[in-house]
Amino acid sequence: MSKPLKLIYMKGKFFSIFLLAIALIFTSCDIQKMAKKYDTVKYETTPQVLETHGDKINVSVKGNIPAKYFGKKVVVDFTPVLKWDGGSYTCKSIKIGGEKAESGDSKITKKTGGSFTWSDVIPYQPEMNVSELVVNAKATKGKKTVDLGEVKLADGVIYTSIRIGRDQDLSLAEHGYKKEVIVSKNANLYFDYNSSKLSENQKLNKLDENKKAIQDLKDFINLNWKIKSIDINAWASPEGEEQYNANLSNDRAVAAKKYIESYIEKLDRDIAKSQKKKYAEVKREAPLTINGKGEDFDGFMQAIEKSNLPEKQAIINVIKSQTDKAKREREIKNMSVVYAEVEAILEPLRRAEIVVSCFEPKRTDDDIARLSLTAPDSLKAEELLYAATLTENIDNKLKIYKSGTQIYPSDWKFWNNAGYILLSQNKLAEATPFIEKANTLSPNNPVVLNNLGVIATWNKQYDKAKEYFDQAKAGVDVNYNLGILKIVEGDYAGALKLFAGKSCRYNIALAQLLSTDYTSAARTLECIPNKTPEVYYLMAIVGARTGNNSMMIDNLKLAVQDPNLKAQAKTDREFLKYANNSDFQAVIK
Repeated sequence: MSKPLKLIYMKGKFFSIFLLAIALIFTSCDIQKMAKKYDTVKYETTPQVLETHGDKINVSVKGNIPAKYFGKKVVVDFTPVLKWDGGSYTCKSIKIGGEKAESGDSKITKKTGGSFTWSDVIPYQPEMNVSELVVNAKATKGKKTVDLGEVKLADGVIYTSIRIGRDQDLSLAEHGYKKEVIVSKNANLYFDYNSSKLSENQKLNKLDENKKAIQDLKDFINLNWKIKSIDINAWASPEGEEQYNANLSNDRAVAAKKYIESYIEKLDRDIAKSQKKKYAEVKREAPLTINGKGEDFDGFMQAIEKSNLPEKQAIINVIKSQTDKAKREREIKNMSVVYAEVEAILEPLRRAEIVVSCFEPKRTDDDIARLSLTAPDSLKAEELLYAATLTENIDNKLKIYKSGTQIYPSDWKFWNNAGYILLSQNKLAEATPFIEKANTLSPNNPVVLNNLGVIATWNKQYDKAKEYFDQAKAGVDVNYNLGILKIVEGDYAGALKLFAGKSCRYNIALAQLLSTDYTSAARTLECIPNKTPEVYYLMAIVGARTGNNSMMIDNLKLAVQDPNLKAQAKTDREFLKYANNSDFQAVIK
């Protein structure tokens, strides 16, 4: 190659390198200027302190870009990161492009600037409670990338929404014990045709089954229980004249009355003699009513219909065709003469029924309460279940129910109620096997299913809990418990709707607080009886959110008597703006 040509070639190569260098300088210049003036970019984060709603953290950022800042061909990668001690979570990325950039989810004009919006839903983890949301945006032009610098977007994380209280509605099985039980026994006395004379030698009275019924009635009276009432109803068969039958049934009722009164008087005189008392002292006052019901036509027709008479339909048609009662009675009488089977049907209708009702003797409440702890096996299941309602001592209640699981091991109520007491004492692990046993003994029982739902809620098995509560709806009001699950879902309005009709409950106040109805939340917390440290802690949060320092400090002092809550308060972002407050520091130190 000649020297001139070589010189020209070298000059051309030098010029190309020169142009490349100039291009790189200009490329670098754009993004370097953006890095230098990055502090003019302003971010608005909502919320300023991240907060859980359900098991999610919703966050959005608006970026405001000033005029003459953004390079026309620059693309900025915007990827926030939630950082905490020992971990991080990388959020979704978006790209912001200049007006001539080939890519970008949002476009920014260099002359006027502009804005972009980023949002994400972060799955909550407890490790995130003390964290910061930051972003280190990266600007790229061509092959050159520059870190614009890390910017803090928000503090994290307020987790008050997961402070679910254990105040679910538990289900206690009813004891089924009745303090007053009426026991009744009845028997019939039979009479001959057209007679009100009572004779034990009457044909039907001599039958073994009827003799046994009368003896059973006498034995019942012999128990000497307090008589509530004696009712005597008497009838005549329907083949005679109507008024005659009415009088006849009255006479038969009177005869039965004398029979039973005579028997009771004899018993009472024997008791008086054996106890060496006067008859008047032991005589039982037994309210007694008699009722002559006339002819038993309905009973006759029913007996005919149930009979095996081959002509029964013809008989029924003949009787029903008679609209005149007198004629009808004559037809029945004629049939009884012709058909022996009809007479056999008429005979049992000539009767007086005696019904004796007595009060079943009951132990006194004091006796039941005493025996439930000293000799529980001497009590019936209903009495033992009832005994637990006679004491306010929670340990004695549990002792009674546990004894019932041993004495009546197949009765689901004792297992359920023992689990109920343990749950009310916040003893989840101990309660669970009792409730599960009740479920095996009484599957699909709404009372037990509701308690299983509570256990699932406490174990944070929320889907399972909802299944149990939905199944329990048939027999138990589970609205409050379902409302708590709405808080877990972040649906506070739905929770408050299900809480309707309830008041002065922790989780109601929590839903009100999370709905930013701080006035209602404070009112609800104030009326809760037997306040726990958790109640005071929630009141302190209301104070912090409303800027009521005295409310916050006064309640926090009571809350931090629980060491766990004291440890939480030190880093709880609810109190972030009070971090340097001397009163706050004095409480948590």
